[in-house]
Amino acid sequence: MDRSFMKLFPNSTQLRSIQGSSGFSKSLAVIAPILGILSGCAALPSAGPVSSEIQAASSERRTEPFDYHLIDLDDSVVSVLSAYQPNGLSKVFTGGKWAPKHIVGVGDTVSVVVWEQGNDRLFTPNGQAGGVELGPFMVNQSGAITIPYVGKVNARGKSVERLQEALQVALDRKATNPQVIVTLKQNASSLVTVNGAVKKPGQYPLDLSGKRLLDVVANAGGNSSPATESYVSISRNGRQAKQLLSTVFQSNDENVYVRPGDRIFVTHDPQTFTAFGAVPKVGEYPIQASNVSLVEAMGRIGGLDQNAANSQGLFVFRYEDPQVISQLKSEYSGTSSGKVPVIYRLNMRDARSYFKGQLFSLRDKDVVYVSSAYGAELNKFIRILSGTLAIGKTASTF
Repeated sequence: MDRSFMKLFPNSTQLRSIQGSSGFSKSLAVIAPILGILSGCAALPSAGPVSSEIQAASSERRTEPFDYHLIDLDDSVVSVLSAYQPNGLSKVFTGGKWAPKHIVGVGDTVSVVVWEQGNDRLFTPNGQAGGVELGPFMVNQSGAITIPYVGKVNARGKSVERLQEALQVALDRKATNPQVIVTLKQNASSLVTVNGAVKKPGQYPLDLSGKRLLDVVANAGGNSSPATESYVSISRNGRQAKQLLSTVFQSNDENVYVRPGDRIFVTHDPQTFTAFGAVPKVGEYPIQASNVSLVEAMGRIGGLDQNAANSQGLFVFRYEDPQVISQLKSEYSGTSSGKVPVIYRLNMRDARSYFKGQLFSLRDKDVVYVSSAYGAELNKFIRILSGTLAIGKTASTF
């Protein structure tokens, strides 16, 4: 007889009474195969691994290629995570500390005003006060402008100040004590391109004072989706970085100065987290804010399933930056520049954990998992066994 079945009825008297009942052999024929299947815990229905299985497979216990780090959320861990700022726009594009000088390019229009002193003036009649405006002049395809009595002057690649100096030198031998002032009338070469989830995508000129990222997005009509659901990226000379638009609004450093030729793209990509395990409703949930704590996230999904959850087994799965792991684990010696798989664990049975959970912010694509209690697995087994015995009882009546 199957040993698993013998364990259910250790009393020989109970076993003999059951053996003598009508239809026992038919019941046993139904029950025995199922008992064999249930002999291992893995056969029981489960929403995911239990706490012990997660701990057993962590990098502290194994050395396989896809090891992950299991880290308990204590005060020091929360402090490191709260202070950490992932690479954004300011670290790639040197922040918003200066505005580049405008460089004259093809298609730009400049105005040249010449002031002369003394008699025999070239551009203004004798006795007339003030200067005379020449132009405006558009920089042609060859990068030059044509000035009366001077001819072609190369303008492309020069700043407004350098072009002004070049014209001053060219007019020194032709005009009477000339003074030259060059003004940019129309900027057609120093453009940035804005595309994506904005109301008026297109190319926009930069002025001499310099424009920051939010200024250019505003010129494009602003973002067409909520800032907490929009990412803005900048591509420049082979480098690229992106940031959540709401973060750019909140951080002046992330509101970097843009440069001619930058490509700006705004995407609508709502931040979400996914809840699995012993929770009232498994699914993907929107974050819908710049900062959502783990406690707030648990409130959104209805908390823990009171009939199945292990309150000591609340986990957050994410890929973490290596520099964060090196601060959290002094023994960490990883050199990979890629993300590191990490599982953070929180014991919700400890009242202090709720304060830690309030300081732990969820990130986009985090996975929140609540493991099942061992008693819940036992209850599942009992329900399955009860149904199996009912099947056996029905079979005995045939």
